Amino acid sequence: MKLRVLFVSDDEDDIRIGAVKAPHRLAEALEADGCECTLLFHEDLGRWPARERLRLALAPWLAWRAVCRAWRERGPFDVIDAAGAEGFALGLLRRVSCYRGAALVVRSHGLDRFYLAGLVADHRAGLLRKPWHRRILYHCTRVLPEAAAYRRADAAIVLNRAEERLLAPRTRHVRTIAHGVLRSRLAEAPPAGSPRGGGILFSGTWHTGKGIHYLAEAYRRLRARGVDAPLTLLSGMEEGAEFEKEENWIRSYFAPQCQAGLTVLRRSHDQDAVFALYRSHDLLVCPSSTEGFGMVVLEALSQRLPVVCSRAAGAAELLEDGGNALLVPARDAAALAGALERLWLDSALRQSLAENGYARVTELTWRHAAAATQETYREARRATLAAGSPQRSMP
Repeated sequence: MKLRVLFVSDDEDDIRIGAVKAPHRLAEALEADGCECTLLFHEDLGRWPARERLRLALAPWLAWRAVCRAWRERGPFDVIDAAGAEGFALGLLRRVSCYRGAALVVRSHGLDRFYLAGLVADHRAGLLRKPWHRRILYHCTRVLPEAAAYRRADAAIVLNRAEERLLAPRTRHVRTIAHGVLRSRLAEAPPAGSPRGGGILFSGTWHTGKGIHYLAEAYRRLRARGVDAPLTLLSGMEEGAEFEKEENWIRSYFAPQCQAGLTVLRRSHDQDAVFALYRSHDLLVCPSSTEGFGMVVLEALSQRLPVVCSRAAGAAELLEDGGNALLVPARDAAALAGALERLWLDSALRQSLAENGYARVTELTWRHAAAATQETYREARRATLAAGSPQRSMP
């Protein structure tokens, strides 16, 4: 008997977002192994409320309502895999709800506690405004419910060891499972030493947690040193005339002398187009100041694209500085500029990191992630059975 799994998250169902791509890829891999998966995203939880802050506060309750509806229409399920705080109401109301026989697994896409700490650090650095009352509001509506969700879960899946260390004393069966890449993408990688020439690539939504201010300052330093490396920003999310406004806004972060080297592109839903950029550029930069994982790092390495990565990205713990990537401290524009300059000017180093990085990521496929995830699901079901919940027989 194979597992029936229900994923639930309040993210928009947009494959360009890592927190959405991950459950889609996991579901594909799990279904290839015979499981049956159903995914609930923002629209499934309901369009109201549309205001962001109110939505953040109500998301756990919207998730509970959506799960109950899905259970009636498509259930029962063996496992409910909920994203962070969305698991709070599911755990709180479990004993009086229709899904009480299912195992509850709460999944991190980057802990809200760490995200809030990053926002506060950005506030203190003068990069954004996060006054005390908004910090308290976010703590009450996201951090506390998320912590309660993990305490009530049968198991937790996290993205890095820092998250595991935080949750392990309070949560049963905490497991770190890295994201992966598709085996088909590994097969598409260009041969070693293939010509590129596209320059530096940044891929990510344009907000402070991605380290955009440090990237802009690092690029200014590069240009000031006479390093004429083009920089592509795969960051736009809008279409048509709205993209033009977004492009101007993104460019406003960069000094005038940097503008000639910049190309701003819209992040495409076409993943083939995205991977084509990985194959045509010379290196990827991931300067995040707060990042649960950073899936673009693995995707780049899968195409033999060498990487400069902030140590704040969860994916950095899978890499070796100087061996299969260059790792730099977070929030350090000088160190970032130095690493970019070093890698740009040293083609032999780029080739070495590309080969070693490719070898590393071959061990990190979605099939590996799905196998570890399925094992965690079974541990969670055993914990639920041990607690005496009325479940079906253990598959």
